[in-house]
Amino acid sequence: MTGETPVERLDRMSDLLGIDLWLKRDDLTGLSFGGNKTRQLEFYFGEALAQGADTVLITGAVQSNFVRSAAAAAARLGLKAVLQLEERVPDMGALYYSSGNVLLAKILGAEHMSYPLGEDEVGADKALHERADQLRAEGRTPYVIHLGIDHPFGCNGLCALRRRIKPTNQRF
Repeated sequence: MTGETPVERLDRMSDLLGIDLWLKRDDLTGLSFGGNKTRQLEFYFGEALAQGADTVLITGAVQSNFVRSAAAAAARLGLKAVLQLEERVPDMGALYYSSGNVLLAKILGAEHMSYPLGEDEVGADKALHERADQLRAEGRTPYVIHLGIDHPFGCNGLCALRRRIKPTNQRF
């Protein structure tokens, strides 16, 4: 992340709605169009680096912005990214699997794996842990970003929690 992002008043919208409306410009975070997802990833990657990880694994929909942002963060920090892409949208053509966020993640050097069942958080996390075990056997140090809600860092980027969890000192 490039640091704090500005807050801008939306003058015309404020006038139209009769309110004082401001917009946080998280589109300016500097990480592959990451938006607020970049703020969440700072905490995940901070923990990954603190644990000595050299590989980060994450799961999400095929065209997930969060998964693509994780690939960008990993590339920026010199980590390997393993992206598990879940089948959440049926009957998509071949272009769906090779364009957009998938293409950007490939350009960023991410490894892709597929998970056939969308919306199966437990199964998806289990598959990530199986891949993490394989990576450990190869001598790597993986860190899994869970899809399920059992991990607290996802909210830290969005909420003003009063915890002593530090994001990475590296800025994306």
